[in-house]
Amino acid sequence: MKAGFITLLLFVDDNICLFRVGATNTMFNTDNRGQVGIGTLIVFIAMVLVAAIAAGVLINTAGLLQAQAQQTGEETTAEVSDVIQIGEVIGKDALNGGNISQINASLRLASGSDPINLNRTSYTISSPTGTATVVNGNSTANTDLTYFNQQGLSSSDENVLKDQEDLIIAQLDLDGQNGIDPLGESETIKLIVQAPAGGQTYKELKTPRNIENGDSYIL
Repeated sequence: MKAGFITLLLFVDDNICLFRVGATNTMFNTDNRGQVGIGTLIVFIAMVLVAAIAAGVLINTAGLLQAQAQQTGEETTAEVSDVIQIGEVIGKDALNGGNISQINASLRLASGSDPINLNRTSYTISSPTGTATVVNGNSTANTDLTYFNQQGLSSSDENVLKDQEDLIIAQLDLDGQNGIDPLGESETIKLIVQAPAGGQTYKELKTPRNIENGDSYIL
């Protein structure tokens, strides 16, 4: 499109002056032109790739954080809910030494707890002097610890509490444990049972004033 002209008519000292001024068509002005070509296309593609990579990194990071948060929540829930209840504890003078040398603790699942394998638990016994001893709950590795399926369990359910109705007796010989001596008369100890997820249950036990050889007592 050709450029147009503007005609100006002026009066100067009784004389008529005629001027023609060129008008530039700005619609097709070549002075303001967008950048085109291979270089611009390469820059555009590079920007798209960078944005896609950044978006992928953000999505992966968000997924990882979500998985970690879910795992932490599950572990925290298990630590609170997966707990073993300590029922009746019976002490016995198994060595006829006038002291309590064997402990038999009744163990059940707490309400809302998932199945717990007792071979993965641990026991802590605090002595009257204030010292504490951790006992391995694996009956295979610890020969002084024996589990007896008392109620609701078959022979195939090896030391695993599955339901609240299940009852297992944990028999612990104190004389065979390092750092633990048989309990004398009128002594107080604490028995702590720790589940694999970390949940703990404790019970305070007190021996009777008089212990007869070979007798058993509720502690």
